[in-house]
Amino acid sequence: MRQKRRTSGFTLIELLVVIAIIAVLIALLLPAVQAAREAARRSQCVNNLKQIGLGVMNYESSIGAFPAGGRACCHGTWIVSLLPYVEQQALFNSWNAAGNNTVANFDTLFRYNGAANITVTSTRVNAYLCPSDGNNTQVAGYTANIGNTPVPVVSHNYVANFGNITMQQGTVSSGSRLPYLVDNGVTYNFLGAPFMDIGSPNYMGAVAPQAITIASITDGLSNTMMISEALVGTSGTNRDLRGFSHYTYSAAYSGFLTPNSTMPDWLQQAAYCNYSATNRQNPPCIAGPGGMIMFAARSKHSGGVNVAFCDGSVRFVKNTVSRPTYMALSTTKGGEVISSDSY
Repeated sequence: MRQKRRTSGFTLIELLVVIAIIAVLIALLLPAVQAAREAARRSQCVNNLKQIGLGVMNYESSIGAFPAGGRACCHGTWIVSLLPYVEQQALFNSWNAAGNNTVANFDTLFRYNGAANITVTSTRVNAYLCPSDGNNTQVAGYTANIGNTPVPVVSHNYVANFGNITMQQGTVSSGSRLPYLVDNGVTYNFLGAPFMDIGSPNYMGAVAPQAITIASITDGLSNTMMISEALVGTSGTNRDLRGFSHYTYSAAYSGFLTPNSTMPDWLQQAAYCNYSATNRQNPPCIAGPGGMIMFAARSKHSGGVNVAFCDGSVRFVKNTVSRPTYMALSTTKGGEVISSDSY
């Protein structure tokens, strides 16, 4: 009688073992791949900030002062002024700055969502986008109707240093204005910033708008932050204006809130804050006391944010930096002494 030959092949148990080994290898490899991708994204973000920082320095060399942080709420921010210096001259040529930029009755034609400027404000500029923020394709809900087509205003990921307190750059008492802080009774004075709103009077009436030059940064260029990161807020029932960089105060950040702070950002009104107990996609935010506005620098990078300093360098500032040190880095003429290893 002929014996049956045993065919070669895997048994079910052997196959399951191989699959299990492959699954373990994938599980071990996946974090490494994700980490490598994030490292590449972070490197691109650093390169963007280097390009922006160099652009600001070239602007200052050509014009004699840093670009304005913004013109009133809605008539252009530093990202528009800097377009020719980040290889976007053609886009800059589409900007119309003839609107009424100095009083409260703004000419809507020349606002960020006005027909005269929607070509610029509806265009995403890659140099202003950090690839680590997957939400930066969101829009805050502001549109211009060109013909019968609504055209949205876009958001970006980089924000200008507006100093050590609120975006209005005035004196603030923590007893009445900053109620959620433990240091009640402390008065904070505005100690200079590389950028400011040149189109409307300061909210607290502290100083008149002025040109910011390299010579006016008496704290030293290497000790003064210039540009950092922001996360674009996702919009739902409410708009969320974080990252809405064509609105002056959303194109800025303050040194009062440390990087990726768990304390809420202050928005002009609750309608601009899309955050609640049931919606925690965005960083925390509230309506600022007395209409004051204050944003933290925020990023998706683990442990901190990238910052371009006024000397052109880009450094990583950790979330653990102390608030006094971080506030000192945000001022231009505070006279603080900052240790190189304090952040």
